[in-house]
Parts: sequence; structure tokens; C-alpha cells
Amino acid sequence: MKSNLIIRKYDTTKVGGVKSSKEIKSFLGSKLIDIEDVIYVNNISIQYSEIVDKVNIQNDHYQYYDINLLHPEVNILKSLDDVKYENHSIDIYSQKMPKLNSVNQNYEWILVIDAKNILREYLFLRLKESRIFKTIKSEDLIERNINSYIYDYINDNLLNRYNISELNFYVSYFDVVQNSTVFTKNQVLSDPNFNKNVFDETNRVKNVNIITPDYLNNLDTVKIIYNQIKDNKTYKFDYYFTVSYKKI
Repeated sequence: MKSNLIIRKYDTTKVGGVKSSKEIKSFLGSKLIDIEDVIYVNNISIQYSEIVDKVNIQNDHYQYYDINLLHPEVNILKSLDDVKYENHSIDIYSQKMPKLNSVNQNYEWILVIDAKNILREYLFLRLKESRIFKTIKSEDLIERNINSYIYDYINDNLLNRYNISELNFYVSYFDVVQNSTVFTKNQVLSDPNFNKNVFDETNRVKNVNIITPDYLNNLDTVKIIYNQIKDNKTYKFDYYFTVSYKKI
């Protein structure tokens, strides 16, 4: 047999061990990150640091350190209020007709909360804060982006370890008769405002109407119906919410 028919020459390439974000579990154990048993998404802020490679910004290189010391770390402070604000919506669900002997005309409002993405963003901030992936370099990743890798890790390994344990809703009314800026041309009140100043036990709605079935046993979008209790031509309300999760 001729020697040139036998493949003798080959090259090897080092692999950083981070091509897949999926952790494999077995009866012998696993190396999953130890995360909080209970998560309470309230009004705190979380700070983390990262480096953005401005030269290669088209590749969106986010990383923890720069071996060439060309780019300093940047500190970023993210409020959980911002996370919640970005992951919910509120809109008129229906108009309630005035009751007998009453001139009040109110609305039912529907609040839609993306509970899964709020948890995802919280876990991302905590992992960035603790620098769990600080030894990984962006060039070792398929995405060339550590932030994308962290989100993939959360999606593959952490989200399915939680359920919602509690959701609290807060409301505070104020008279707006003298304030014409909150009225539209049709003299209908504009949408309520998400306001962290409403976060007080005295403003908590004790019997919140959550219409999402079995929301405590599946990490799904949560829908809340709130009946405005004061005349919408006179009063406007601000609102706030907190959400808690537990490990399952």
C-alpha cells in the first residue's frame, strides 16, 4: 500500500471548553452555578463592569478584561425598576359603566408582566456582578460576545429552576382636576405611570385580580386586571409591582 494513501498528517486546535452553554446533569452530579433559593425583584440597583471593544464594535465584543490593556473596564449600574418597566405593559381592558345613583365612570386596566424575562435579566445582572465568567475571553466563543453567552447559559440551565412565588401590586391615586396636562383632547385620562414612589405597604392592593391560570406553577406571562376605584375624570393613579421567585 502506498504511504500517500494513508492520512498521517493532521492538525489539532485547542478548544476553550465554552462552545456549548448547556450543562449536562447526571446522577454523579453537575457543575451548575449555585444560585439564590429565593429572588425578590424590588427597587434595588445592581452594579457590574465590562469592557466594550470599540475597535471591533461591529462584532459586539463584550468581555471582562483586555489582555492588551487597550480598553478600561466600564462600571454599569442597572436598576431593577428599569428591568420591570421594560418588561411590562398596561392598557385599558374595558370601561365600567357608572353604578346606579353614581356618576363615577371608571376603567378596568390590564397589566401584562413578562415574568420570565424579568427573571432572566435579574440573573444576568447577578452573574455579571459576581464575574462568574471572568476567565472566558470573547474570542473563545462562537458568538464572540460574553453577554450573549451568559444569556444562553441562563436560558439553557437556570430559568427552568424557578417558579413565581409572589406578586404584589401597589396603587396610589391623586386628584388631577387642576392639572390639564394629563388629559387628552377627548378629556380621557392618559395611561397610569409606573412609579417607584408608590412602593409602600399602605398602597398595596390586597386582593389583586390575577387572571393568568396557575401562574405560580409555570414561569409565564402574568396578566392582572385592576378596577379603577375613583372617577377617571377626577383622579389618576400611579402604580408599582414587585415579583418574587423560588427555586424548585
